Amino acid sequence: MRIYYIILLIFLVNFCLVAQTPQTITFPDIAVKGYGDATFTLNATASSGLAVRYVSSDATVATVSGSTVTIKKTSAFTVISAYQDGNATYAPATPIPQLLVVCPKATLTVTAADKTIDSGTATPAFTYSITGYKNSETSSVVSGTPAFQSLASLLSTGTYPILINKGTLTATNYDFQLVDGKLTVNPGTATPIVNNNDSLVKIYPNPASNVLHIDFQNSFYVAILDMHGKELVRTGNVKNTVSLPISHLKAGFYFVKIHDNSRTSVHKVLINK
Repeated sequence: MRIYYIILLIFLVNFCLVAQTPQTITFPDIAVKGYGDATFTLNATASSGLAVRYVSSDATVATVSGSTVTIKKTSAFTVISAYQDGNATYAPATPIPQLLVVCPKATLTVTAADKTIDSGTATPAFTYSITGYKNSETSSVVSGTPAFQSLASLLSTGTYPILINKGTLTATNYDFQLVDGKLTVNPGTATPIVNNNDSLVKIYPNPASNVLHIDFQNSFYVAILDMHGKELVRTGNVKNTVSLPISHLKAGFYFVKIHDNSRTSVHKVLINK
């Protein structure tokens, strides 16, 4: 009789094991982490609905408590595996590993501030802001300044990019992402700085009515502006001399802006009808 019960017990145990339902684990990829990303939550799930446990292959890089990961080291990696050990109803799931990569640095965003000026005024000083500090850090962890690509002075009406580059910026635990700004030049009412005594430039006749002649010692381009700084006429690059038809312009004073890639001069002319 005792042997009978033992055989029956073995049969029942085997029957229960065979009857266990298989289960699977879904474990999404872990995003790359960096300096300052101290803790984050894992989100693996088991098809059984049972809780998942995690194991880090290298606790010196990251540890797991429950589903919360704490980063211990940067510039390193570890494998975090998700387990579900099963129970009387569900069989153990196949563990799923995911790679956790911890980059050596975080990223600061350096943004050039947008500016707005009136046509005919000097290009403003460019400014910037930095965002993305980790661990309650401030600008004190950054040294140096970004650099801006220079723009010509006395710009015509329009929109121009404010191009920013890294310059001398440095930070021990950060890289830099650079975002350009925008300079908007409105028609405005500003009067350009006039340099009628520039010996390199000859503008004639002045007053003029139908054609304006300009002689210059280098290659240059010319723009004619009204008294509000609005650009009315513009040439491409010309060399030494150019004749501009002006019969379509109304009588009055105008500014002639001449630029040769190294300097800009502005001259006042009168158009008669």
